[in-house]
Amino acid sequence: MDYVNALVTLSRVTTQQWGLVTAEQAEQVGVDAACLDDLVQSGVLAVVGADVFQLVGAPLPPHLDIKVAWLQLEPDAPAWERLTNDSGVISHSSACRLHGLGDLPVGTVEMFAAASGTVELGVRVHHGPWPGPADITVVDGLPVTTTGRTITDLLRAGLDGGHVGSVVADAARLGLVDLRSLAQQVAVFTSAYGMPASASGHDLISRLLADAGEQAPSPVGG
Repeated sequence: MDYVNALVTLSRVTTQQWGLVTAEQAEQVGVDAACLDDLVQSGVLAVVGADVFQLVGAPLPPHLDIKVAWLQLEPDAPAWERLTNDSGVISHSSACRLHGLGDLPVGTVEMFAAASGTVELGVRVHHGPWPGPADITVVDGLPVTTTGRTITDLLRAGLDGGHVGSVVADAARLGLVDLRSLAQQVAVFTSAYGMPASASGHDLISRLLADAGEQAPSPVGG
């Protein structure tokens, strides 16, 4: 396949997938590995991850590392077909990045995935408890845990209170979480954060916000 036809063919994928395409997707539409290599050598495509390419000249998508890692999880399936299956859900610190919450360290891409195969360096796969349909939303074309579910996942993982508190504070300011409902969901984590048996979800939220240097809204529920 010549360059022009290859680019036209690949653009049918890249225009719906942040300017990105995997080697497997390219092969499915008739662009083989040799043609991909020629396109890379000529500067038409750039390698942005193992077997993931970006069309040069397309805007660099935000959170490129998350998108690349998610595409690598099921490289033969186009992104638009994966929003309704269980191939992978962005979670934990990476979900915070996509939601614009908190000040968690950036570096590792985190997601829920059922696959148990090879995981790329810099990617952390969580296997459960798997988020249900009500726990998943779509952000920038990616399936992502909701704000409330993300906070409970951070608590379950034992993230320090200050970082979780910064996420809660941002979520409350942006109206992305109902604090009364959240208080009920996080009540099970009070003992894990050194609080007495009598402590409520409200108490834990207040503690997390205090650890982050934030003031608890009033009331937040019990």
